[in-house]
Amino acid sequence: MADLLSATATPAHALQLRGVWLRLGREVILRGVDLDVSRGEGVTLLGENGAGKTTLLRLLASALRPTRGEGRVMDFDLRDSRAVRDQVHLMPVDAGLYPDLSCAENLDFALRMHRAAGDVPAALRRVNLEAAAARRVRFLSAGMRKRLALARAHLLARPLTLVDEPFANLDDAGRALTLHLLGELRARGVTLIVAAHEPDLARQVAPRALRLSAGKVEEVGHGS
Repeated sequence: MADLLSATATPAHALQLRGVWLRLGREVILRGVDLDVSRGEGVTLLGENGAGKTTLLRLLASALRPTRGEGRVMDFDLRDSRAVRDQVHLMPVDAGLYPDLSCAENLDFALRMHRAAGDVPAALRRVNLEAAAARRVRFLSAGMRKRLALARAHLLARPLTLVDEPFANLDDAGRALTLHLLGELRARGVTLIVAAHEPDLARQVAPRALRLSAGKVEEVGHGS
């Protein structure tokens, strides 16, 4: 299987999976998944609650290792966690923020952790949180936390950016802002995989749709 993947992997691919299985305890989450995603492509990942969308994103970010099968991310072996993490940013559904740090401190800390540079005040302005820069995250609304996570994702964007439920807990203005920021990432050449329950929204920036069901990933037509 590894030889097959090495023979087919090319720099044009951001992601390739071949025969990937994932078992967590007694539960099988992925069942022989084959998947190719081109660099710069936008993909919407659909599926019912509990289908394993978040788990698949965590596997692609190297937070989980496949039980069986092979994968490559930006031409690095999926099992090479350190190399893969340099290529991937995951925005989790719970935002992954530090509740006792302020908005600005969260972004400053994220930049230091990733040894990156960025304009934190400008990032906060982009998501309309400049007035809340000094407010601790624990005192933010769910929608404000989501916007802060988007600001962080924009600052830390990697060649492959994975976004879990970006439209949850947002009003219409917040959803429009999310679409704009994700569209900017696509325009910069970032490969985007968005797990969402709002296909009409997500497919505006990630037009290719996949559905995860019963551990399998299937293509979804535009009319589905």
